[in-house]
Amino acid sequence: MQQGYFSRSWEAFRSTEGWFAKICVLALVAFIPILGPIVVSGYLLGWARDAAWGMDNPLPRKVFGNEDGRLYRRGLFAWIISLVMGLAVFVVVFVCMSLFGLAAGVFSTLFDGAYAAGFLAIPATIGSFGIGAVSLVVSFAAQFFIWIGCMRMSIYDTLSAGFQIGQIWSMIKRDPVGLLKIFLYELVASLLIGVVLAVIWTVLVFVGMIAAMVFVGAADLSGMAAYGLDGFAIMGAIAAILLFLAVVYVSMALGVVLQALVYRSLGYWTAQLNVAAWGSQYDPLPPLQYDMRG
Repeated sequence: MQQGYFSRSWEAFRSTEGWFAKICVLALVAFIPILGPIVVSGYLLGWARDAAWGMDNPLPRKVFGNEDGRLYRRGLFAWIISLVMGLAVFVVVFVCMSLFGLAAGVFSTLFDGAYAAGFLAIPATIGSFGIGAVSLVVSFAAQFFIWIGCMRMSIYDTLSAGFQIGQIWSMIKRDPVGLLKIFLYELVASLLIGVVLAVIWTVLVFVGMIAAMVFVGAADLSGMAAYGLDGFAIMGAIAAILLFLAVVYVSMALGVVLQALVYRSLGYWTAQLNVAAWGSQYDPLPPLQYDMRG
């Protein structure tokens, strides 16, 4: 029985020598505006592309090694694909909301007073739920198209391959359940990370408040308050900032780990589509090489 996408990805991740140091470096790089996400995506999508070609290799040895000479290009293309498809989702949702608002305005003009309010209550409620449902479905679908678009771009090394909606849809239709499982794994992992970080924040805030109250009370009793607490306040502020940055850094590191597992899983998902038999980016897909539903 084949291993699932995430379990294989985790095994490949754990087999990487010095994976902790690599994640620490990637988390630091991720702080850099625009360039950081480009580097991280380029590095991890290269690892995902290797999986699509059937390789069970660990993470690349050097973050900035750029062994294939396409790290920055790949990351930039992934950023563009995500941006454009994200904007497309925004436009679709905006148009739906605008049409709904226009329809509501027309009905309000045609029917006045309390009768109009009662008449429009049920359609307005249904319409609101409908807009929410459409937005949710479009967002989910866009995530799948972004993922597969980035995989196609990484394999063909062309930006246009990431925007071939017909070919992307053909790939999704081969195994939508596998993609849905990857999405659900990511969702559950994100929720768990969020809960852990929320607990950490709560504990830090609570401990900080208790420490501050104890210190101020001790200062009042000892008479230190008469000499001023400016220095201690500055030290406390510096400590709070450092703790804040530490928690943010931990969250970035956990996010990079999750991104690595998701991209690698997408690589294994793509591998079942017989990548070695693909022709040009415009050719139809060959038969499935094997079925490894994660």
